[in-house]
Amino acid sequence: MGLKEDILGKLSGGTASGETLARGLGVTRAAVWKAVRSLKADGYDIAVTRRGYSLADDVPCVEGVAKHLGTEWKIESYRRVHTTMARAKELAEAGADRVAVIAEEQTEGHGRLGRPFWSPRGSGLYMSAVMRPGLRAAECGRITAYAAVAAARAVEALCGTPVSIKWVNDLFMNGRKVCGVLTEGGFGMESGVLDYAVIGIGINVKKSAFPQELVSVASDVESESGRRVNRCELAARVLDGFSDLPRAVRTGDFTDEYRRRSCVIGQRVRVNGEYDARVLGIADDCSLMLELDDGKRVSFGAGEISLRYTSGSGDCVRQGSADGGELDVKS
Repeated sequence: MGLKEDILGKLSGGTASGETLARGLGVTRAAVWKAVRSLKADGYDIAVTRRGYSLADDVPCVEGVAKHLGTEWKIESYRRVHTTMARAKELAEAGADRVAVIAEEQTEGHGRLGRPFWSPRGSGLYMSAVMRPGLRAAECGRITAYAAVAAARAVEALCGTPVSIKWVNDLFMNGRKVCGVLTEGGFGMESGVLDYAVIGIGINVKKSAFPQELVSVASDVESESGRRVNRCELAARVLDGFSDLPRAVRTGDFTDEYRRRSCVIGQRVRVNGEYDARVLGIADDCSLMLELDDGKRVSFGAGEISLRYTSGSGDCVRQGSADGGELDVKS
């Protein structure tokens, strides 16, 4: 880890003078000053006061996240990347395990089905985690669902406001979307066992200027809860939750909580823009069970359909929306 990353880690804990940083990092004050100047040129909002240097915000960085972790993870942090998923998949293909890639900004962030995910600097937690859980194909349908539950728990723990889940991968607070989860993986063709999983998560933590098409459906954790949330601590809590993924997915003991958090069970929905149905429930494998208007009952896995509420239904969206809101839009 370089000097700039070391300084970010120190400043994530509060204000520090140039002398304190130099002594703690074993460098000269001139080296500290040069590194701080470079960080500011990179876009980090570092204030200089009589007390020393301080980060104007809780910038996710290696040391900032590590000090909150209760489980073992390696962290990589970047100011800007195309996507954290791309870097995480590179690491996965190289054999990495339990590595998280965090960025302050994504220029090409995306969610399910390649939809864009709004990822501006300074307002969100953009993170992808590499794991090798050794799961069989039949168990993998639960991965995204469990990741959503782990993220919901982490957000609630820090802000105290209830979080619901729109099947299969979106988190909502007070009727607005605040988070999306994306899972990709690689299989061993002969073994039939998951070689690796990459779990991407984007959480809107702080208020930002959403594009016009997202204003009515997206929000952020701090606005919906009225509490300040430290992004480093949030990242650590999410990763600590991910650490239990292999056990939780195998046993399925999180599925009752997943159902309780669901905001689609019992709702009328439109499937793939083609036909209407009522959501009966969520199966133990986390597939969605639907009843069509002709009485036929069907189930779908996470990658097979997109849902849209029909007019007048849907607890995930604010009342008064003309059509209930597009559920699959990525904020």
